[in-house]
Amino acid sequence: MKFAVPKGAFARSASSDRSPTIARHSGGFEQFQTLLKGAEPLSLLDLSAASQANITFVTEAGHRISSDDIVGAMIDSFGDNFSENQKTEAKAKRFLEQTLTFPAESFDGVLVWDAFQFLAPPLINQIVEKLLRAMRPGGLILAFFNANEKIKEIPLYSYRVKDAKTLLQVPRGTPQHVQNSNNRTIERLFESAASVKFFLTRDNLREVLVRR
Repeated sequence: MKFAVPKGAFARSASSDRSPTIARHSGGFEQFQTLLKGAEPLSLLDLSAASQANITFVTEAGHRISSDDIVGAMIDSFGDNFSENQKTEAKAKRFLEQTLTFPAESFDGVLVWDAFQFLAPPLINQIVEKLLRAMRPGGLILAFFNANEKIKEIPLYSYRVKDAKTLLQVPRGTPQHVQNSNNRTIERLFESAASVKFFLTRDNLREVLVRR
C-alpha cells in the first residue's frame, strides 16, 4: 500500500499491558537526519505502515514522503508464518510483485526500520536489489537487525517518529521467526552500496546506515 506523502536505551509506554508501545533512542535515525538538512527538497520512502507522525516530521522539514508497508505485504503474502511460507514460490512471487514497485532512482532516502530481518535468502537479496534500484546515488538507507542470536522470534512493529532522537515501536501482528545477521552478512547484503555504517545499541538492535 503506497501513499504520497550511539546508544539506544528504551522505555515502555502503555498502549496496553500485553502490547506496550516502546520508545527508544536511535543514533542511526539521528545520523539519517543529516540527509534532511540539505537545501533541496528530498523524496523519502517509509517502509512502515503510513503514519501521520512520520509524514508530519518529514514534510515540516520541507521534504516529500511515500509509504510502502512492507510488513503488511508480508502478512498478506505469508500469513502467520513468514519463515516457512516465503519458501513457497507462488507466495514469494506475490510478495515481490507488490513490494517496492517504484521507478529507478525515485528516492533520496529510505527508512526500512526492522522489516528486512524477517526475510531469508534469496528473497531478501531480491528485495535489497529492488530497493537499491529505486534509490538515487548518494542516498541513505536506515535499517535495523536483531543482534541477539539467542532470540528466535520477535514481535512485529510499526515505527513512528516521536521526535528527532526518539522512535516509537508500535506492536502489530504475530511474533515471527527472525533471520539473525552479523555485520559481515549485512555488509555482503549491501555490497553494491557505497558504504555501510553500524551503530551499537543496548536493546539488541543492530542499527545500520547504508549509503547508496
